[in-house]
Amino acid sequence: MELSTNNDIRIREYQNAYILPDEQCLFAFDADGHFIENTSKRKVGKEEYAICDDLTGSEECDYVDEEVFYLGFIRSHWGHFMVDGTVRMWGLLENISKGKKILANIEGRQSFFEEWFGLFGIDAKKDIIKPQKLTRYKKIYIPDVSYYPGHYISDSFIAPFRHVADVIKEDLETYDKIYLSRSRISRGSKQLGEASVEKVFAATGFKVLYPEEIPFRHQIWYYSHCKTLVTTTGTIAHNILFAAPGTELIILDRYPLEPSHQSVINRAARARVQNIPAYAKGSNHENNLMCFTPELKEYCRREGIKIKDDAGSHIRIALTTLFFRIPKAYKLYWLFH
Repeated sequence: MELSTNNDIRIREYQNAYILPDEQCLFAFDADGHFIENTSKRKVGKEEYAICDDLTGSEECDYVDEEVFYLGFIRSHWGHFMVDGTVRMWGLLENISKGKKILANIEGRQSFFEEWFGLFGIDAKKDIIKPQKLTRYKKIYIPDVSYYPGHYISDSFIAPFRHVADVIKEDLETYDKIYLSRSRISRGSKQLGEASVEKVFAATGFKVLYPEEIPFRHQIWYYSHCKTLVTTTGTIAHNILFAAPGTELIILDRYPLEPSHQSVINRAARARVQNIPAYAKGSNHENNLMCFTPELKEYCRREGIKIKDDAGSHIRIALTTLFFRIPKAYKLYWLFH
């Protein structure tokens, strides 16, 4: 069932409203102490936001005679940031947010978030605040979430990503065809068998990029100027949000199931998407092996991508298959890579 579109979202104003911080959330309450829905956090893998009890009215609090703008809890994990941390940021593009302090609790990655918010004209060190105790503000502006998994998505969801792509200007080469690889990232996230696949694409004119090795601004420049983006299943495919509408996205599936957010992201990005199974039998989310399936071979044939067929390739494929099939060998492989 396709997720419904809700473009009736708005920025809501709460006079004399409260913020109650905990380790992650900034719970918001109206002037009467009633909890404002969706100002908690959405648990990973769950659709609903947590619920907080209303205030009793007996709590001690500070008072700040200031109007502030609410973003809430922002996760540092790239995928969770993109699908949860940005859902109120469309409001940063509205005039009503300008010049106001931002209520947010940011989970690590300080240098990245300073760069990210700088693209919105916000000095993260000065303009982003997190109260340390129950605090009442003169007025709090709270944007509705633009993407509520299992409920709706708004056209505003894409707005922060389009904004970032538009304001980044770099004096760099552009590439029509990009292959985003996971083969060099940390243990537990690397992709067994991907090196063989990416070599084939690289030999046929695709620029292979390793996101963790490229400055953030450079990444966005490349994504926003390519015509075809090839990635594997997972968070790495979410980067299509920075690409221009109509960009071709080829997702090489690492296991049978599609991540829950990807189809929504594809829709928001207005991408032309093709999923190609590229995994060995027995692959799942935790343990998987990429290989040249009949479907991937057929795609390569249609696109004129030549698959190298020599003794070295066969040996490399045989070894990675052996590592995948034997649990102890699989663990040893990641121990030394």
